[in-house]
Amino acid sequence: MKDYKVSVFVASDNENARKTVMQLALEIGFTPVDCGGLRNSRLIEGLGDFIRFLIIGQKLGPYATISVDVLAPAQLERLGGRQSSNLL
Repeated sequence: MKDYKVSVFVASDNENARKTVMQLALEIGFTPVDCGGLRNSRLIEGLGDFIRFLIIGQKLGPYATISVDVLAPAQLERLGGRQSSNLL
């Protein structure tokens, strides 16, 4: 799993429980994503629907997955590269 950076989305109102689940996910090879409190589970469920749409609707097959990755900050402007934004 680590080679593919398969993301696991974790939400809980109990911060200790959330951290424990995230650590367990990390230990078995997933990339945990802290989604905050349980209230955010509705967003995660919607994300699950979107993932199913991609995998089933777009016929990506049973081994398709979603990975959340953090990119390095954009550096100076480069032709064809990412650029910093002043939007906040």
